[in-house]
Amino acid sequence: MNKNYSLALVYLTIVLLVSACAATTIPVKAPDTQPGDQLKAEYLVANWCTNRDLTGKTNRDAGHSALTNVSPLYWKFKQDGEWQVSQSGWVFESHGEWKLEDLNTLLLEKSKGKPLSYQANFKNGGADLFLEDEDGKFLILSTCE
Repeated sequence: MNKNYSLALVYLTIVLLVSACAATTIPVKAPDTQPGDQLKAEYLVANWCTNRDLTGKTNRDAGHSALTNVSPLYWKFKQDGEWQVSQSGWVFESHGEWKLEDLNTLLLEKSKGKPLSYQANFKNGGADLFLEDEDGKFLILSTCE
């Protein structure tokens, strides 16, 4: 009898593992784009990390301050439009909603506070998401595993 329970437990574990793998959504890899190119919402569904070094360099190259106060954040854009944020990369909490408007405008609507609007484009084979605000300053997110 004990052997039957062990065997049933092994089968149940295998079924759970297979179903968990099948339910995992694989993010759509974005191609490199130029400012103004048409983006698809599927490109944004992923886990993203703020890229402090690349943000600073890009802002310096554009003639802005380096924005050295960019803190390490982990952003998760979910398929249902939910926007989650984590300080650690492990525990995520709801931060608001996101949506793509027009060709390449990313609107981040915080649960509290005013919405943020960015012009978005992808570089580095779609691994980096460049967000440019109304003042022309960049915030760069990189694909985060």
